[in-house]
Amino acid sequence: MSGFDRLGRAFADADVDTIIAITSEHIVNLQPRLAPAFTIGVGQRHRAFPEPHFNLSPIERRGDPDFAQAILRDLYAEGFELAHSSDLRLDHGTTLPLELMEIPDEVAIIPIIVNSIFHPLPTLTRCRDLGVAIANAIARVQPSRRVGILATGGISHTVGAPGVNGNDQSFDADFMNAMLRGDVDHACCYSDALLNEVGNGTHEIRNWIVAAGAAHRRKPEVVTEIPFAAGWNSGVFQLLWSE
Repeated sequence: MSGFDRLGRAFADADVDTIIAITSEHIVNLQPRLAPAFTIGVGQRHRAFPEPHFNLSPIERRGDPDFAQAILRDLYAEGFELAHSSDLRLDHGTTLPLELMEIPDEVAIIPIIVNSIFHPLPTLTRCRDLGVAIANAIARVQPSRRVGILATGGISHTVGAPGVNGNDQSFDADFMNAMLRGDVDHACCYSDALLNEVGNGTHEIRNWIVAAGAAHRRKPEVVTEIPFAAGWNSGVFQLLWSE
């Protein structure tokens, strides 16, 4: 919780007015019948999917359709044809971090969902390149905006299958060390087969890689590093890239 507090203060101190949230999907927007690699929310408001078990009250977050559409058009011009939705729903992968960081309601949210569930998945290198393209798009479209990029999601973990009670600490250490070195190439070296072995939820590292790509090899600082949190049955990690 202290890590979320520190991250929230960092966004506030940077006077961030817009957050591009690189987030995972929990079968709220994507389905087996339609699962694009990347989906951007371009709506005026983003409603939260009801998840009462997370003790979250029904909320909406303000979007920024003009800025989102401008970023989308720039990404198209660079060869990234993201799907786009004017009615994208937020789930706990986005709403929980925003609430725990105490992001004010007036901060605009532009969510980008990375498909990490329905194979085939976007390659790790494609995710890195998307991050680079997002940062370049912001610089071209509205360089004066105070934009923060928030990547959510887990490292090694398993959902709904044997292995839910633990994580692969050696994988987590290797991946986190690559992040800390600014070695995004190494972070992109894992095969999907390996990620499956260390936990089906591990595919969410794609979100981290998008953020690392956007950081243009700047090195982050560690905010939280817990190799295994009993009760949560996973590692807990938070990093902060800053200018």
